[in-house]
Amino acid sequence: MRIKSIARGLMLFASFAGVSAFSQEAREFRPEVLTVESKIKPGPNTLVVDAGWDGASRINVLSTDDLSHKGVLSVGVVSQLALSKDSKTAYTVSVYARRWMSGPSENVLQEFDLATLKEKREIVLSDKSIYGKTLTSMVGLSANENYMLVQNATPATSISIVDLKAGKPLAEVPTPGCWGVFPALDDLSFSTICGDGTLGKVSFRPDGSFSEIKKSPPFFDADKDPIQAVATRAGKDLLFVGFSGKIFRLDDSGMRPELKEVFEFAKGVEDDWAPSGVQLIAYNEPNNVLFVQMHPHAKDGSHKDPAQEVWALDMKSRKLLFRTSVDELISIAVSNDKIPVLIGMKKEGSVVRYEMDPQAKFAGRRTKQAKNIGLHPIMALTGAAL
Repeated sequence: MRIKSIARGLMLFASFAGVSAFSQEAREFRPEVLTVESKIKPGPNTLVVDAGWDGASRINVLSTDDLSHKGVLSVGVVSQLALSKDSKTAYTVSVYARRWMSGPSENVLQEFDLATLKEKREIVLSDKSIYGKTLTSMVGLSANENYMLVQNATPATSISIVDLKAGKPLAEVPTPGCWGVFPALDDLSFSTICGDGTLGKVSFRPDGSFSEIKKSPPFFDADKDPIQAVATRAGKDLLFVGFSGKIFRLDDSGMRPELKEVFEFAKGVEDDWAPSGVQLIAYNEPNNVLFVQMHPHAKDGSHKDPAQEVWALDMKSRKLLFRTSVDELISIAVSNDKIPVLIGMKKEGSVVRYEMDPQAKFAGRRTKQAKNIGLHPIMALTGAAL
């Protein structure tokens, strides 16, 4: 009986083993296949610069509608960013170090097709080009987008003009004592802020020749009440914001820039509010409204502090419309829609979306937040739908 039981057990084990083997053979191995979308999802985009100081920078492409992540452009150290008017092309200027701790480096202008996130070409620049904090005033496309203008610092200052049609640098314009590049309305000139309290303008020609700097009369005091090194264009004018809460409107369409007006918008407000942050102003053209990051208890050196409010200013009436409470924003960007979307960046790596309600004097309502976008998300640009 024992021998029969053992035999029966062996047969049963063999039967189960056969079924198991058959089942494994029957389940065909299907390896996971990774695919890459040919284009990013449609809709308006926000490009957020995660400016790497210890390695490659990332340009995170987010949906302006819901802050969902669409893709990444990988570029060099501490990249600068510009976006074409049709939002189809992104340009970056950054540094590539061959050896991180010592040795040579290469400064490169890269051109990307935004829909596919693919690089179209590279243009090697002078090793003088800016290697510092990401700001919209460090690079800029000329009015017709035939030229890229790049801030240089060695620490002597100059502006490089890159011919985008020819695909090579055209000229280097010395700009001693001046900083920032603000493309003018014509394709062959730009403006720059100067330490003597003026706005300078330079004209150039397609052959690479250029004029001397022609300056406006002084309109600010760099020692007593300086201005932030960023600007936004409102119509044909440039808008600058002062440390103490003044708006300066300048016309740089002529041979020499001219101050059109200056007005204070924070004077007398309780708790000494003043502008602060990095990319701290954003202009919405359809409503003629300027958004400004603000912080309380302003003092010498607090102009870089994160903002606790965003103020909406009517640029026609010069009145403060609304003060929206925000959570420690360092930079803002705004869409060019009739009902604006404001994108804010936080120092700890988050990006926040606000809907600014025209019916409520452009009060902001927070609708989305995307966390862990990067270690240094310092600047954003919003663009139209592709």
